[in-house]
Amino acid sequence: MESNSPYPHLFSPGRIGTLDLPNRIVMAPMESNLAGPDGTVSDDILAYYRARAQGGVGMVIVEYACVDRPLGLGGAPQLAIDDDGLIASHARLASAIKAAGARACLQLFHAGRQTLRKYTDGRQSVAASAIACKVYREEPRELAPDEIDLIVARFGAAARRAIAAGYDAVEIHAAHGYLLGGFLSAASNRRTDLYGGSLENRLRFPSAVIAAVKAGAGHAPVIVRFSAEEFVEGGTDLDEARWLAPRFVEAGADALHVSTGTAERMDCNVDPVSSPQAWRVPLAAAIRPLVSVPVITVGVLREPQVAERAVADGSADFVALGRALLADPEWPAKAARGAPDEIRPCTSCNWCVDQLLQGQRIGCAENPLAGRETEKRPRRLESAGRAAVIGGGPGGIAAGLLLDAAGYRVTMFERDRRLAPGLLASAAPPDKDKFRWYRDYLLRRLASSGIEVRLGHHAVPEDVAALQPDVAIVATGAVDRRLDVPGIGAPHVAHAYDVLAGIQPLGDGPVVVYGAGETGCEAAEYAAEAGAEVTLVARSPGRRLARRAQYVYRRRLLERLEAHSRITIETGCELVSVAADHVVLRREANLLSLPARRVLMAAGRLPDTGMAEELEGCGIRTFAIGDGREVRRIGDAVHDAYRAVAMLTRDIPDSQEMTRLPI
Repeated sequence: MESNSPYPHLFSPGRIGTLDLPNRIVMAPMESNLAGPDGTVSDDILAYYRARAQGGVGMVIVEYACVDRPLGLGGAPQLAIDDDGLIASHARLASAIKAAGARACLQLFHAGRQTLRKYTDGRQSVAASAIACKVYREEPRELAPDEIDLIVARFGAAARRAIAAGYDAVEIHAAHGYLLGGFLSAASNRRTDLYGGSLENRLRFPSAVIAAVKAGAGHAPVIVRFSAEEFVEGGTDLDEARWLAPRFVEAGADALHVSTGTAERMDCNVDPVSSPQAWRVPLAAAIRPLVSVPVITVGVLREPQVAERAVADGSADFVALGRALLADPEWPAKAARGAPDEIRPCTSCNWCVDQLLQGQRIGCAENPLAGRETEKRPRRLESAGRAAVIGGGPGGIAAGLLLDAAGYRVTMFERDRRLAPGLLASAAPPDKDKFRWYRDYLLRRLASSGIEVRLGHHAVPEDVAALQPDVAIVATGAVDRRLDVPGIGAPHVAHAYDVLAGIQPLGDGPVVVYGAGETGCEAAEYAAEAGAEVTLVARSPGRRLARRAQYVYRRRLLERLEAHSRITIETGCELVSVAADHVVLRREANLLSLPARRVLMAAGRLPDTGMAEELEGCGIRTFAIGDGREVRRIGDAVHDAYRAVAMLTRDIPDSQEMTRLPI
């Protein structure tokens, strides 16, 4: 790394045990679903980690590798390290990481109760006690003492294999409610033998694992990752973590990786967009003075200056970046050369998490290459023609930048006088300002491109045809569903999306938001935070609000809505009519009248398909992307743009694959 970096602490050399690291940035372990079906290192996972090692991290902590199949598996496909036959496979990965300039560490893992029978070959999971996790809902059986001894030995053997494969270090996963964390936590450990009861007893098994791993790893460092706060009733808290930390070191830990949460509090380890930057750093700072080994902090470290401060002020010795490296594997290299504006920012949108929850491979909303490093990319053409992009949202901008990089002369039409109004709408609700980071990044990329942008231009097919384009990308987004209700056209009625995007003002007086999907819920919170008394009206019965919102974000959103003093929620209601100062609703056979000086409609959005159909009718090669094809999320629009340009350019002779994406 460059010695004149504006982040001198972040890019100073570090040391963990006997291992020297070139800087203080560590890649945090994250599930990827990229392993081979037999637990081996696949070409996909190899390329994925190589890209992040090449991006300048000091050390890569490779995701959870199972030490005891099938009972220890937490997902599929998942890396394994429970057999000597896997050493050669892991050697490929360790070698690739180190050849790229980073140190290589492997995380050793046992799922405990946080798994499913479909992963454990139909067998009942094992845990400290026979208490089902509220997320997985499958009751485990309590481990017998002789089984505990066997698992201790398997952790030790796994460490030996990892070092034989060439890894420089190993990390023990004792966080997030998995087997070892489950023993440490009184919320999941109700044993009455030597492994339960007092905190000292609950530490007995994890301590034995640390000692066994230390023996198996030999001279190589051993890192222990643990949850300093579980945020569940009766679970591990900071007071207990402060007692545990020195004892982890006594057992053989060479560094501590301080995390939070369990499966029941996933929002505390895969934080939603509302989580502030560096909110977990104070937990590491509370641990660091108590131990003589380095402490690694993690959690929503998005900007280099924030990571620099965590090291500079002594809160931690190292910072772990997770999803930030999904969005931009070159985060460290860009920071080191003083170019933070070039970093593609992670917004904590959790598109990546949803991919995994759906059984897909890891991905990133903003970075189409994440988890797909081995796939063919768009290509730069020797003799590209003209291209038109209709719509200047994130999908349209991504398409324009890719076409520009491919050699096309690009004209972009945006009907609004601002680019990416949808990102402004996403950023408007409380604590969602990270979406502005992404908009600002796209605008910087656009400013450095050769794209002609026509703002405030509601393009019609004739405008596009006049360019005689070789290709058109239609990214016109969605249109609001329109209801046939008396009074719906009154001046005080607006679409919730338009208010969030700043196209329409919120106005004064009591507000009724009709429609309780994600947009409606966010509009209600936005209006309430602006001081309005708000009634959020859901058409469906019960509290089935924001059903399509991202899983982790939805939990926090609903908690805030329920607790807000200026928000009233009405469910199972149909809008009957709108008057100047009230609305009339019907719930079953009853009519309700609610005061309303402003009515925000959030009854759903539909794809705007008209332009694509008309251009195709004109004989222009056309790709519809994003909400213009199907109403989904930002990441889907960006990925649609990537696939469209890849399809357009991939098989053209005399072209070269893009080595670096312009988006």
